[in-house]
Amino acid sequence: MTLSFPVALKLDGRLCLVVGDGAETLGRLEALAEAGARLHLVTRNPRSELVERAHELGGVVSQREYRATDLEGVWLAVLCEQDAELATRIGADAEARQVFFCGVDQPAYSSFSHVGITRSGPLFIAIGTEGKAPALARRLKHELARALANPALNEFVGMLVKLRDSTPRGERAALLTREASRLRLDGGFVVDAPDS
Repeated sequence: MTLSFPVALKLDGRLCLVVGDGAETLGRLEALAEAGARLHLVTRNPRSELVERAHELGGVVSQREYRATDLEGVWLAVLCEQDAELATRIGADAEARQVFFCGVDQPAYSSFSHVGITRSGPLFIAIGTEGKAPALARRLKHELARALANPALNEFVGMLVKLRDSTPRGERAALLTREASRLRLDGGFVVDAPDS
């Protein structure tokens, strides 16, 4: 089995296409908007709250069937419907245009799979299962989100950011490695007191 190559995409200002009309569609729109993406939603059976939220996120909404031309200028495309025929079509169109495509819960047609992400300030943890066990990824995301919600961790991350910014380049690696080693996983995140 070939494994995925995980990356953290910078989508700020880049056009992303979302096709679908369910609750999954809303979640994908919000996640892409949080990453700063420009949104184009194509939906056959739009719910008013979905269209309204897409507009609130600054997206363009096309209330119609998907067309291959919807991929023009797109960096990333997501299909949120369980429709193998449509996933095959969009997957082939995206491949021809070198656009990354994910048919949610349809890894056979996809060139990428979504990962579960949880954050604490600039720190994020992504959990993936090659699209094979999404329920497990969601569960792990939930558990890690509880651990990352620890205010001490957020403060620790902030301290490391400031320390990196204020430390000369030649001294950063050793100092930041020593400071980061104070973090332990013990049913959550624990920051040890600095050595005196």
